[in-house]
Amino acid sequence: MTVDEYLEHQPEEEIADSKQISSILDSEVAVWERVHWRLSEEVFLFWYIWLKDNTAMVAEFVEEVEISVG
Repeated sequence: MTVDEYLEHQPEEEIADSKQISSILDSEVAVWERVHWRLSEEVFLFWYIWLKDNTAMVAEFVEEVEISVG
């Protein structure tokens, strides 16, 4: 059964309530999507700057690991 088929058998006031709740949930999803992308951008920027500033240290670490393994 599709959503439209289900709503055809519901009283009009329940359909209005369902649409209002759906609209609220859609706006909540949009807000959390923006929050998620903003946090992702900040985390990426943090690691990008950290790696840029610490490239030599990371390279030394990789060399040490390669020497100890190989």
